[in-house]
Amino acid sequence: MPEDAGKKRFIKDFLQQVKSGAGFIDDIRIERVVRPPGSDGEGSTARSLSGRQISNITQLLEDDLKHTFDDGFFTFRFVAALVGSGKTSLLTYLHELTKTKPTYENHSVVVQFQLSDIQMGGGSQSFIDKLYCHILADTFWQLLHNVNLSPSVKNVAEGILSDYLDKSEVAQLKAASKLMPFRNKFKHYIINGVYGFEEFLFEVVSSISAIDPRFSFVYLTDELDVLERFNNEIQETRLLFKQLIRRAFQAFKSKIRLLIYLVGTSGNVGSFIAEDDVIKSLVGDLVINLNKGYSNEFDLIKAKIAERIKGAYKGYKDFNQAWQEIQDIRLNPANTLREFCQEYGSAVLEIHERYFSEAPEQLFEGNARELVEAECKQQWGSYLSRYAYTLSAVSTTTVLAGHAFDSCVELLHNGSPIARAFGEAKNYELLSGHLQTFEEWLQDVKFKPSSSDDHPPDLAFMIAPSCPSLLHRKLELKNIQFIKSGKVPPTLIPDPTSRLRLPTAININKADKALLIIAFKGTRVNKTTIDKFITFRQRKSYIHLESLASDLKFTDAVIKKLQEKLDKGEICF
Repeated sequence: MPEDAGKKRFIKDFLQQVKSGAGFIDDIRIERVVRPPGSDGEGSTARSLSGRQISNITQLLEDDLKHTFDDGFFTFRFVAALVGSGKTSLLTYLHELTKTKPTYENHSVVVQFQLSDIQMGGGSQSFIDKLYCHILADTFWQLLHNVNLSPSVKNVAEGILSDYLDKSEVAQLKAASKLMPFRNKFKHYIINGVYGFEEFLFEVVSSISAIDPRFSFVYLTDELDVLERFNNEIQETRLLFKQLIRRAFQAFKSKIRLLIYLVGTSGNVGSFIAEDDVIKSLVGDLVINLNKGYSNEFDLIKAKIAERIKGAYKGYKDFNQAWQEIQDIRLNPANTLREFCQEYGSAVLEIHERYFSEAPEQLFEGNARELVEAECKQQWGSYLSRYAYTLSAVSTTTVLAGHAFDSCVELLHNGSPIARAFGEAKNYELLSGHLQTFEEWLQDVKFKPSSSDDHPPDLAFMIAPSCPSLLHRKLELKNIQFIKSGKVPPTLIPDPTSRLRLPTAININKADKALLIIAFKGTRVNKTTIDKFITFRQRKSYIHLESLASDLKFTDAVIKKLQEKLDKGEICF
């Protein structure tokens, strides 16, 4: 039988994840308020390193990333909060944000780890050396094996290792296919080959930066609290971070693409800072103090969960009873964020299992077929304007490679399919699980989103009332386009077989250079940038101004001009 996305247990899996209260759950992420330290009101506190205005966690983290990745400065942060207040979630969210821009992901090493990963006590090696070895091992694993990095970066990394290790040792590290064996070999080799790990780390940073000036190094360190009972390990950890901080400020005058976060409970972070005058004076005020969670934040998360239940099951005979029980759930306002998720997630899951354990999600209620057809006409418009190109009828519940897609349409040339479009639709805000499943299905049907040799690209759409911002960015990177359900399909092309009336807006994904010059006229986008854009769009289709502006590094003035053209219908994606 074909796999039906409507019958997959998306909602149950989602509630199980919420119930755990652990880790980063983007599906219930809300914008938590950030205010300046010392100011009045609710919210977490932190100050901007760049001087730019910030009002929520996303703006704060993106500002820190921009401070290092774009502006080229050293960034250091402590993150402090009560247990269960979102410290690790913040760290993982920051890590996820580094993956949402090719200019970040393709020019960086991002190492996220827990201090509990490092062995406490025992052996002849000091804790500071163990910590440096762990950081360096994960750094070189990525430098040698991350396929997103350029070959020149890999070559430099190999060259550095060759200066310190035997040829056979370097060969074994290059041949390693799994992280854990790589770590063990690297630590064994490096402890005998390198003296002075601080110096070695900065040699690596400088050498890579010399051949890729945009390259950044990011170290996200969690669980400072595990050192609480190990006084010697705390002192050595403090020494390591003091070395890094002081070198970045003094030797590099802060002009180094290095970003470090150190996370722990409020008490442990406070003592870590207070017991060293250098750390206190240089970075003592660079703390993100997270609140434990406020009732208004809990209400926003409750709404995200409840509305998905409504979208999935409204119309079933027991829905009204289940909905009332969900509304009647009472929670302790003194809970931390984790405690709230655990209690509310458990309560909603029990109600879900009582009423909907065997119920498939309701069929999509919107106009998915019309939306997919309209988008295909627009995005394949340059082909449909030619002789012998037509659009097939939009089919629903199409089974391909064992998967039941909500909709499918083909671009035909002389009656033969040359490109396909796939659509999936939901009655509620998209979940991360939807992307994971849809991406797997697209791989199975050999989805080809890139155009080449005048061959049109395949298209993919996810349709829903809304989509979380981080998930939206991930869709774009996978060449999957989000369509807001309820959107009125644009009238662009009447009948592809008749005399066509093309849209007045210039589709910048399809236009040739001459049309692009017209499209960008008055925006200060020069011909060199247009050439660069033409190269970029061979690898991806742009569907939002944000990603276009990021890739081409547009100024605010250019973005404003382009937005005006979009609003006036002069250009489109």
